[in-house]
Amino acid sequence: MSGIPAAPSPVPPRSLEGLDLEQINLSASSLALLEHCPRLFRYVYLEQLIWPSADAFEHELERQHGQQFHRLVELHSQGREVEPRLPSLDEEVQQWWRVFLASPHAHPQGRVFAELPLWQRIEGFKLIARLDQLVIAPASLQIVDWKTERQRPLDSHLRKNWQVRLYPLLLCGVAEQLPLESPFRPEQVQLTLWYAQHPQQPFHLHYSATAYEQDLAHLKATLTHLRQLEAQNFPMTPHTERCGSCLFRSRCYGLLPEGIPAEDLLDWVWPTEEPQQADPQVD
Repeated sequence: MSGIPAAPSPVPPRSLEGLDLEQINLSASSLALLEHCPRLFRYVYLEQLIWPSADAFEHELERQHGQQFHRLVELHSQGREVEPRLPSLDEEVQQWWRVFLASPHAHPQGRVFAELPLWQRIEGFKLIARLDQLVIAPASLQIVDWKTERQRPLDSHLRKNWQVRLYPLLLCGVAEQLPLESPFRPEQVQLTLWYAQHPQQPFHLHYSATAYEQDLAHLKATLTHLRQLEAQNFPMTPHTERCGSCLFRSRCYGLLPEGIPAEDLLDWVWPTEEPQQADPQVD
């Protein structure tokens, strides 16, 4: 089963016991978090716990700027006016918009779909994605994802990224529902990650039938592993160097952690001994 929903699926109601795996939608973000730490995956997606970090305001501001830029591009793709909205936006977002207008992506050649949701059920799980932009031309299906982060990852890291793997895979799964002028082949699919702060360094991926089979096999193996982790109650990651800056570290280890090497506790905020008192001065 697969589809292009007309509207976002409703979020399942939360119970006191949390959610079951069958109740959650698996995205690139959730699969990446599962690889990072199965226990953290359980906290966030099954127990739906929220614990804001100390720098939450900075991250929220970055998130808002990213959403504003995505909205500008979406309106532009619909032929709607954007300029009247710009004065109310931060200068950083306006700069990204100016860079976008100077790029080839401001004038795509083909039929454009913005913020296109996709889903496909694989191995009993519902996999979802939302494409920032899909451009359908006679010989290609071009996925474009807008990136506003400050750092541009290495290509070697991006090729292993779940978003890079999942988006083309799901598009292939729903291709028969798209308005195509010729029979579909995975080789028609292309993916571009366009970085507003690094516009001259986009990431390009040309898909293929071989890549599709490899990505599908990798995904199915991951979903099988997910079932195994569920049976183990989602164990904590063995990579304890990731725990020091985790928002849920005290939930796993308590306030005074045991079992984590001292070199992995550099970011741990809880004191392990009483501060020494200064000797009183003698007049």
